[in-house]
Amino acid sequence: MAICKECNQEYDEYVGWCKPCNSKHFQNDFINWTSGNDKIDKLIQLNTDKYWRLIEWIPYDRLKDVKQIGKGGFGTIHYARWIDGDIEEWDIENQQWKRDSNREVALKKFDNFANFNDVLNEMEIHLKARTRVSSIRFYGITQDPETLSYMMVLYYANDGNLREYLKINFNNINWKQKLYYLHNLSEKLKIIHKLDIIHQDFHP
Repeated sequence: MAICKECNQEYDEYVGWCKPCNSKHFQNDFINWTSGNDKIDKLIQLNTDKYWRLIEWIPYDRLKDVKQIGKGGFGTIHYARWIDGDIEEWDIENQQWKRDSNREVALKKFDNFANFNDVLNEMEIHLKARTRVSSIRFYGITQDPETLSYMMVLYYANDGNLREYLKINFNNINWKQKLYYLHNLSEKLKIIHKLDIIHQDFHP
């Protein structure tokens, strides 16, 4: 357990922060933004209980240097630099969030999803599968102002996906590292299978 510096009450360190205090800060800010979609707003507002599951509405104009870096069956992946960056903790003295500014992020754009509910379902699955030690961090949601497509704002992996990394570095890493990657991947699959989720885009 840890002690909250704001209310002096104990909170579970596994959660990552004091839920009553930080939920209050988010609720106070709900009137200052909207995604323009009630379902998106609700998804964001319902995920403020744990630090590592927190997602935000991220205005597109806060993303700079946007460029396409990949393409898949779902759509496209873009690189961007998020000016504000993700939340670290509440600044009691200045009464605002402390952030990791100028964070590099990946934008997942669902070009091939005709149904909005499919996009929403993809986001909900990602949040369900997210634990403190697994799954790519999901920072929030933004919207392309030209196409009006909603996009997931995710952690940017410098080395790309695991398949591409292994394709380039397979002969340069030892078997202990290879087995570590295999074990780690198996654990992540076990987590989503326990949630009755099937990956459906798993490549050899």
